[in-house]
Amino acid sequence: MIGTRRFAITAAVVVVLATAASVAASFDVVKGEGAVALDDLAQLATGLFATACCWWTARRATGPDRRWRLATGFGTAAWSTGQALWTWYQLVERRAVPSPSLADAGYLGIVPFAFVALLVIGSFRRSDSPDALLDRRSGSARLVLLLDGLIVVGSLFVFTWTTALGGLVAAGIPSTAAFLVAIAYPVTDLVLLVIVVVLSADRKVVLRPQLRLLGLGLVALAASDLAFAYLVSTQAPEVPPLANAGFVIGPALIGLAALAPVPSPQSGPSRYRKRWQWAYLLMPYVPLLVSSVLVLRRTVIGDLQPLDAVEIGAGFTVFVAVILRQLVTLVDNTKLVLLLRDSERTLTHQAHHDPLTGLANRALFESRLDDAMVEHQRDGTPFGLLFVDLDDFKAVNDVSGHAHGDALLERVAQRLRQCVRDTDVVARLGGDEFGVLVEGVEEPEKVAFRVLDALGDEISASVGVVICANPDPEATAASVLNRADKAMYEAKRDGGRGLVIRT
Repeated sequence: MIGTRRFAITAAVVVVLATAASVAASFDVVKGEGAVALDDLAQLATGLFATACCWWTARRATGPDRRWRLATGFGTAAWSTGQALWTWYQLVERRAVPSPSLADAGYLGIVPFAFVALLVIGSFRRSDSPDALLDRRSGSARLVLLLDGLIVVGSLFVFTWTTALGGLVAAGIPSTAAFLVAIAYPVTDLVLLVIVVVLSADRKVVLRPQLRLLGLGLVALAASDLAFAYLVSTQAPEVPPLANAGFVIGPALIGLAALAPVPSPQSGPSRYRKRWQWAYLLMPYVPLLVSSVLVLRRTVIGDLQPLDAVEIGAGFTVFVAVILRQLVTLVDNTKLVLLLRDSERTLTHQAHHDPLTGLANRALFESRLDDAMVEHQRDGTPFGLLFVDLDDFKAVNDVSGHAHGDALLERVAQRLRQCVRDTDVVARLGGDEFGVLVEGVEEPEKVAFRVLDALGDEISASVGVVICANPDPEATAASVLNRADKAMYEAKRDGGRGLVIRT
């Protein structure tokens, strides 16, 4: 990892050198065996460059940033090994490279490591946004990612096989092993590219510069892989250097991905467009629709050859992947709905309850008092209001500490609950003040006596009680609460640990 300015200079130099090598080998700047040697050695050099960059920068990195570099380094090392074998065949033994060969194993060795690297990059995400709840990931999210990739790859493979690759392979591939190698390159490239597209649509991925460069490198390799597979399937006598340009530029871009400065996990994405969200949603279904139309055309119209075993197997695999994806999405959506409901209940409770004692807060208490007042004025339903204030609570905090004071408030809340019914309201109005609303009781003062008995000698409190037995058109919830407050202060002036009742 280097600074931004040094990275820009390094990137310019690397891209210019890789491009110059490809141009020189492709457009007869260097001719004959010299062009072949330049092409092969340039590919090997950029592969080793990518490996060195990944492993060198991994030494100073930590966590996911280190893991994706190590994985990518192993992948480019495998690819470079394949290229070294290819170069040996062509420059030292001076013979055609057999297919399949150990070189193919090396080239394809980059696939599992690149797959791991992309998943690691995808898991390193920001979580400090306001929509973190909606964006929470579960294990099934990765399964959906894999199924999306399978759907896209399978659909594109059916399309490619039906339109071109199937006929070319049937005419030009002599053995099963050669057939598997021929289709392994485009299929694995498609899998990796689909994952790159999916991750690029995710605005929470932290390592976006690394993802872009790594993705561009894989695109370059995929382009040359497809060109190479086509030339092999048509039994071309040689592979022109221009078709190998991606094998030179691709590893160079992967190496630059390792050198690119790492953005801060706390920094937000610089730009995010809504169309990427739609691209992500539609990605599995557009290629599926295209391939389905093609297969339907062949089945109904019958102007092309009947479906072969490869098309049937790939089509069935895509069908199963679509069903599984819909099931997983349905389960995830159900979980999300339940999560949102739980969150709404939690937020509603937090908005109307005291966090320390769990009692109703002042807003909820005043709302319930308003409702009781309406019923009292309309139907004559009696109610009583108790205003409870602890005596000398400040001294408790000053002498014993706030932790002891909080524990005392929790004990008071518990004992107040025990004195009333479940339908009554007990609230912490603020500090050491509590309110109790008792509805439909003829003698609410009895509740006040129970409160004093429940608090006992351990806890001293003054209680003001207002009994609303007969409707008073001029009375309001605020005036009743004010009368209870005054009655409580009158009890406190009388020495505390008592109650004053007002009707």
